[in-house]
Amino acid sequence: MTQRLYNDLSRLWPIVSPPEEYIPDGALFRDIIRSRLAPSRVTGGRRPRLLELGCGGGHLLSHLTPHFDAEAVDLSPPMLDLSRALNVTTPHHQGDMRSIRLGRLFDVVLIYDAVNYMLSETDLRAAIATAKAHLTQGGLLLLAPDHLTDSFSGPRVIDWNRHSPNEDVTFIEYVADPDPDDTTIESVFFFITNGAGRLEVHQDRHTFGLFPKATWIGLLEEAGFTVEYLATEGYEGDIGGHVFVGDLGDAAPGAAIDNRP
Repeated sequence: MTQRLYNDLSRLWPIVSPPEEYIPDGALFRDIIRSRLAPSRVTGGRRPRLLELGCGGGHLLSHLTPHFDAEAVDLSPPMLDLSRALNVTTPHHQGDMRSIRLGRLFDVVLIYDAVNYMLSETDLRAAIATAKAHLTQGGLLLLAPDHLTDSFSGPRVIDWNRHSPNEDVTFIEYVADPDPDDTTIESVFFFITNGAGRLEVHQDRHTFGLFPKATWIGLLEEAGFTVEYLATEGYEGDIGGHVFVGDLGDAAPGAAIDNRP
């Protein structure tokens, strides 16, 4: 079974990637939204409406719900269960970000690192179309891929240890690009768990999409967004540090803004 972390190993998610580690990213996305979403687009004194596609266990979402009227979508029932337990007042929906339609509009659509699972331009175009279908005119789309073709180099190995009252976990990830001619990279996860008097090793495998910055910008512009690229702080193993902001406002599409330092 692939993507076991989102299925039979979902209990490990709050241990290896706890909610408190998302505090900086929660603040980052709040600041991006506040500085770019015009107050006139949010009428009647209400809070902005936010939809997260691919919410996972809801750890990032938990730092956004105090500031937005949020809803969440994910494909994995176990991950939705984790997110519902953490974000108890937030409506959750099971569905695929490439095809789901909720029939409601939001001021912001966020696709965090779940956008990594778009493996082709067709997938990515469909996810962008879903986001646009849920946005008000003048709304914002935020995409945060872990890797860009422009800067990816491999293979890489990262590891860390996490502790919980009932189980300790060592996480090891190996990521590489076996075929540089396609649009994917491969990642192998190892979880070494120590709990209830048992030491176990679990293996998991994930495939991620890998696209150049120009592809992200081009597909967003094709969908009618004005695009801004933000270079942000990445994580260990040269992961992250990329945010694409698509504005569905009055400005004509086609003018990408690159805000690298």
